[in-house]
Amino acid sequence: MKKAIALMLVLLMAGSSMIACSDTTSDETTDAANTPTADGETVAEETADPNARLDSGLGEVDYEGYNFNIFVHSAISNDWNAEEVTGEPINDAKYERMTTVADNTNVTITPTIVSADNRAGQSPLGNSVKAGTNDYDLAEISAYSACNALTSGFIRDLNSIENLDLTREWWDQYANEDFKFGDSIYMATGDISLADNGATYCIYFNKRIATDYNMPNFYEMVDNMTWTIDNFREFAEAYGADTDNDGNHVNDKEDEYGIYIWDDIMMGIVNASGIKCCTINPDTAELELVLYSEKFVDAFNKFTQYAYNLDTTCAYQRNGYDADWGSIAFKEGRALFYMSNLGGAVAMREMDDDFGILPLPLYDENQDRYYNSIASWSGAFYCIPRNAYGDEGFARTGYLTQALAYESLYTLTPAYYDQTLKGKTSRDEESSAMLDLIFATRTYDFGWYFEIGGYNEGIMNLLRAYSSDVTSMYEKSSKAANKVLSKYNENIKELMAMEQGG
Repeated sequence: MKKAIALMLVLLMAGSSMIACSDTTSDETTDAANTPTADGETVAEETADPNARLDSGLGEVDYEGYNFNIFVHSAISNDWNAEEVTGEPINDAKYERMTTVADNTNVTITPTIVSADNRAGQSPLGNSVKAGTNDYDLAEISAYSACNALTSGFIRDLNSIENLDLTREWWDQYANEDFKFGDSIYMATGDISLADNGATYCIYFNKRIATDYNMPNFYEMVDNMTWTIDNFREFAEAYGADTDNDGNHVNDKEDEYGIYIWDDIMMGIVNASGIKCCTINPDTAELELVLYSEKFVDAFNKFTQYAYNLDTTCAYQRNGYDADWGSIAFKEGRALFYMSNLGGAVAMREMDDDFGILPLPLYDENQDRYYNSIASWSGAFYCIPRNAYGDEGFARTGYLTQALAYESLYTLTPAYYDQTLKGKTSRDEESSAMLDLIFATRTYDFGWYFEIGGYNEGIMNLLRAYSSDVTSMYEKSSKAANKVLSKYNENIKELMAMEQGG
């Protein structure tokens, strides 16, 4: 689904050039409609049925009642909490997905919620691996814990597992590219998960306020690639008031602001500018620190100039307000913009004012594309434990994981994307198009998930302290960052070598 969305956007953007090049002759059209086979025989291509399912590439199997156990980390959104049909679209999609695969393969699918904090999900998973008890076949685990599981050697290279093909349409190819160590991938996401969608950064805006203040069409700005950090600032600074007339307009939860801001958004702003904390070198298959540059410093300063403007921005977490206070204030119509993630979209259903959804802004108008990353704290990925049950067991796990992801393309993603976001939450067609764009321009940053140098907390701490000393923050941690990178790269190479040796 997400890959299809990306293709759809490319086709839409190419539309004008396709029309301009459509002066083909009838002979050319006829030739194009006939395709020679490997034997030289020419056959007419048939128009594809848009409602037809893709071929999963999986044959029929019977696993004779096997109990397929899924480790579900308690710290993240549960993709498997559906025990019966209730009439709620997402619940029923989860249930349909599981029962379809279970019935087709003669297995029982058992999700088990495992309690562990956000950075410790690898511990109970690793205990099972070290004990050789094969307690879990598949794991849905937080981003932080997935990286810890990788460097601890608890998870398997997904590309080495029979029946699991991550190149297929139901897997997120952006994640695959960003997570690839040489030919090895240890965690993945895609249609099998809603956690990645909910964790994706976005900006909500109040349409009533935008209209009252005669602001331009933000959707057109996004389409025209003029939705930038600087332009965002102009609109944010145009709105705000000491609503309760108490003489205090410093993070006052009763007042109106251009922006209600969430600390974690600082990581999203960095990525939205086309910058990453870490990438994997394709030649060496090693993690590399790439955060610091003039552009990084400039993007940070551009954004914080108005994030630190106490007349413009309410950093509600500074005054100890509830974690959902930004959402509450936005729903009550006291903010033009609310910077958060898509997980909060459903909470906007009860909002009286109409709202829209936008991607995070570009660094400037010369940027080639939008980059929409996911929040480290709420992000989750899928891994396969290094169990002791041999190739046959991994082939079974690969088959069932592939089947669950495939079924999700036709059940879970449509329920979330069409019925929940587009049907109930997003109130206009333009916001739906923005969702298409956001999901089709995803990016993932291992630097945040591995917490290299503590830079994820470092840039948030600057935001919390209203500090612009980003260079000192970087330099202070650079030695430790490179030291831990060296250790992680060594651990990952050892794991890769062990797998290649069987």
